[in-house]
Amino acid sequence: MAVEISDVRRISKKVSVDKSWCSEELTEYWSENGLQLTYSETDERLLEISLYPNLPNVQLNGLKLFEVPGAYAFKVLHDWDDAPLSRTGTSVFLKLGLAAGGFLHDDDFDKSVTAFAKGRWDE
Repeated sequence: MAVEISDVRRISKKVSVDKSWCSEELTEYWSENGLQLTYSETDERLLEISLYPNLPNVQLNGLKLFEVPGAYAFKVLHDWDDAPLSRTGTSVFLKLGLAAGGFLHDDDFDKSVTAFAKGRWDE
């Protein structure tokens, strides 16, 4: 996934920034908190992009993640990566570089999808 921070800044307005208390990371909140960018404070490297249901047209390989039933989205993700790790209610699909939460219970208030940089959660 190639997303430039300048692209995000062009289409949306940053709501706030939060500095982690336990690491050298910053999280920017965009689009009424529907998009979160987490990056290294030391080298400004993008670490994670988190997406939430209030963003329109969130897709992966044509699958509209927040527009289909959660169980179906999870099944398709599982078909693409059949060995996800489960951590605190979130499934981490290492082959996809993606973490997904809230899909098994189909709870829009709890759903999220996070794409992460290589080495972030897989090493």
